[in-house]
Amino acid sequence: MSVDKRLDRARIEQAFRIMGQYLLDRKVLGEIAIYGGSAILFQFDWRKTSQDVDARVISDSNHGFVIEAVREAAKQLGLPLSWLSESVSVYTRRDEGVADRVFVGVYPSPERFGLRVTAAQPAYILAMKLSALERSTIDDRDYQDAISLALECGVSTVDELHGVFHRFFAGQELSPAAELRMRDLALAIQARPAKG
Repeated sequence: MSVDKRLDRARIEQAFRIMGQYLLDRKVLGEIAIYGGSAILFQFDWRKTSQDVDARVISDSNHGFVIEAVREAAKQLGLPLSWLSESVSVYTRRDEGVADRVFVGVYPSPERFGLRVTAAQPAYILAMKLSALERSTIDDRDYQDAISLALECGVSTVDELHGVFHRFFAGQELSPAAELRMRDLALAIQARPAKG
């Protein structure tokens, strides 16, 4: 029998509360930005779980403390040490700013917190998912997420999808493998009923 290792919002927030308390106890304010599936599930009801939390520590001076807090949450909750992954940093845009993210919350509570969490805004996640179309996975999660995100963002044509990508990654091009999937992606978006 296999155990589902996916994280839902409640479990992720439980980990964030532990991290926040750990940082608060050390009189440190840590800040992370989340991306991918975890950023989607904090913004939309249609995504229920994520395999991990793709994140970037944006409070550089406290990076070590934040990573210690990640380890503490893993220990207390029996999560793998990789439950929070910083590997997404290679996919984020170089000049990312505050306007690229939305506020998620402060932990362990709004009154007393040691951790501030933001998430990539939907259009930014869509741009990252378009870039990720260069690789295939068994469940093709990036492709499915791109369809749902495009509907949320109100884009449905290849040109509009390119527009979203170039808004966040100006001067860059999609890989040939990702480009080959754009037409099918636009058709899949158009075949789905609009959100709302």
